[in-house]
Amino acid sequence: MISILSEAEESRNLISALIHFFTDQGISKGLAIAYLVVLGLVLVMGIICLIMWIRVCGKYYKNNKVAISTGRSSFDVAREALNRCGLQNIEVKRSGFIRAWIFGNSYSVLRKTIFLRRRIADKNSLTAVGIALQKVGVAKLCEGDMKAAKARYFLQLIGLFGPFLFLPIMLIGAVVDLILFQHYGTISIASLAVSGAILAVGFVATLLNIPVEKKANEMALEMIDESKVCTEEEKEQIAGILKAYLVAYICDFILTVLRILLFILEILMKVQGNRGGSSNN
Repeated sequence: MISILSEAEESRNLISALIHFFTDQGISKGLAIAYLVVLGLVLVMGIICLIMWIRVCGKYYKNNKVAISTGRSSFDVAREALNRCGLQNIEVKRSGFIRAWIFGNSYSVLRKTIFLRRRIADKNSLTAVGIALQKVGVAKLCEGDMKAAKARYFLQLIGLFGPFLFLPIMLIGAVVDLILFQHYGTISIASLAVSGAILAVGFVATLLNIPVEKKANEMALEMIDESKVCTEEEKEQIAGILKAYLVAYICDFILTVLRILLFILEILMKVQGNRGGSSNN
């Protein structure tokens, strides 16, 4: 009990010290507290996102060891589903290492190809069949009239890396300013603008990701019913994999929103800090 109280006191002291650090730079106490609160939420949500993606990986690999009762492979069911919906021109291929690392299992609008990772390509597991049909759903949406699906595809690369780039870019700009000019200035503001643009694109891509993936999940389960490729129990297992992915995407979206709030607070703090420095001079 004494240990817990001691740790709580240390935490309060640390927070108080951080608030004083910001207020000494001309930043209001309210803004400093808001920044620390949002920063804390970002860290907490980041941990939750990590847990959700670990959960996705667990379901993915566990069900990839379970063969589907009909023995059909991911390539077979995807090819049949594509032919059934009039998309004979779309190919199904094994993904190369670089593509798999960047995009995972995906549909390429430009190459008109569904790419599946090596571990599930042409495999007859629950994971392989479920993911293959989900990507058929994505392909149908992209080739149909769902503009969000195509927009999501072209923003996907920045959407993947944008949220992880904006903080380093801001920090680099701040460090350069402090070294060269001894204060926050032009370079840090420019880096802030660039990081803001990257974050905005990443936000749009993450926002579009949820409805596209949700619709593709529903279409995959419908295709399972149409093809009778597995039992009802196996379908439930596949639905669990797809749902885990969707929950992880939603968590990513929440984290992106919090990062945007942090970004806005960072701008306000820079403005207040610069005003405080000017008035002191």
